[in-house]
Amino acid sequence: EIEKMIISRATELLTSGEVKRVVGWRKGEFLHDPSPATFETVESLKDFIYNEFCGANLSKYLIEISKKEGKTAVFLKPCDSYSFNQLLKEHRIKRENVLVIGIECQGKIDPYKLMTAGVEGIKSFTVNENDITFDTIYGETKVSKSMALLERCLSCTKTKHAVYDELLVITEKKQGAIDR
Repeated sequence: EIEKMIISRATELLTSGEVKRVVGWRKGEFLHDPSPATFETVESLKDFIYNEFCGANLSKYLIEISKKEGKTAVFLKPCDSYSFNQLLKEHRIKRENVLVIGIECQGKIDPYKLMTAGVEGIKSFTVNENDITFDTIYGETKVSKSMALLERCLSCTKTKHAVYDELLVITEKKQGAIDR
């Protein structure tokens, strides 16, 4: 699973001292509300999460963080890598202070669309090609992907990363592959 690969790589980078911090997503109070966060210790990674609700673009957080002492690792989805490049062109990110790790994305869920559709109390979910099944405290609910995904994901054509130093992908032949 991609989340385990991400946490494993973040642990390696912090343990080795290659980076001083990792930018990713922290578990929220509920499954559907992770938030962007900076992790500076291996212990703090216990709160790291990566799932279909991690839609926030982490590039913008690098504007201030990349000015700090030491290197920062960041996990970017393909669409995030394009905004990262734009921020580089505008000289708003210090590239030498950032280790970009590209991660795959199959689209992110919009929690506001779910609330509007009455999907609440989510305990877990399963994504397949056309729809998402939510196990909630009220029972099971199935919705189409097109109803649940963020608007930008519905029209996304960015399947390749514009920039990365490493690429973490799940392949059918190998459980997890790291391309450096």
